[in-house]
Parts: sequence; structure tokens; C-alpha cells
Amino acid sequence: MKTIIRKRKKEDSEELAHSIALAWNTTYKGIVDNDFLKGLLDNVSKNAERLKNNINNEPDYYVLTLQDKIIGWIYYTLESDKYENAAEIHSLYILKEYQGNGYGKLLYNYATENIMKKGIKKLIISCLDGNPSNDFYKHLGGKCIDNDLFREKYLENIYLFEL
Repeated sequence: MKTIIRKRKKEDSEELAHSIALAWNTTYKGIVDNDFLKGLLDNVSKNAERLKNNINNEPDYYVLTLQDKIIGWIYYTLESDKYENAAEIHSLYILKEYQGNGYGKLLYNYATENIMKKGIKKLIISCLDGNPSNDFYKHLGGKCIDNDLFREKYLENIYLFEL
């Protein structure tokens, strides 16, 4: 089965918003408040509209499709808000049933190749403490350099990658 990485389109907004809600609910159950997770599921249409409206503000937002179904996505910027001279991956998710097949690494490599083409040599990724993806980022060579609070409540680890 062939996977395709492509820029997200406005038409992806509903499916992507639903996929984001599912990914958060499977990844962060027991880590993030159930009310927050339920809110994502209850507000898929609202979040889809937000995604649709922000499409021009998020140029480096890509989806990974398998047989025309979104199974993962990555969103990055060429500048980090907090770390000088570094790009930042804000979102990298693979739906649970597709994890463990190399898709996360495929998206990561796609992003880092594009980032390096711009002459950027550092990359930041934040990951909530307790998320199994912390091990994935360490395996890719990320070094935990700092911690921060997400939504002023949840500890997140900040990884630096030297590209």
C-alpha cells in the first residue's frame, strides 16, 4: 500500500480535525484531563473550521495518506518562538492503529530534509511528559534540553535535534 505525503488542503479539515481528536484521545488518556479530551471530540466541526481558516498561516502542514485516508500529519515552522536559529515541529502524529510501521520516522525525515534545505541546523520538538513518543524522539537523536508547561498545567519535555 502506497503512502503519500502532501500539503494539507482545505478539504482535509474535517477529516484532519477528527483524526486530531482521536489521536489526542488515544495518546493522552490518563495524561490530560478527560474533559479536555472529550472537548476535542465534541468540537470536531469547530476545530475543522479553525483548520480551514488557518490554512494560509500554516504553510508547512502536511498529511500522510494511505489509500486516500489521513493516517498522520506533521506541522512545523522554520523558526521556533522560544529557541533562536531553530525550526520547530509543533505536531507529529500517526493514528494509533498505524503506529510502529515507520510512518512517524517518514514524516520526521520529510520535515528535516525540507528544514535542512533552508540552511537550518537545529530543530525543537516538545512532547508532553508521559507520552510514549518521548522514547521515539530520543531514539531519533533528540536530547532533552528543557521542560515547559503546556496550558500552564502539563509538563512537556523539549528536545533539541542537531541536523
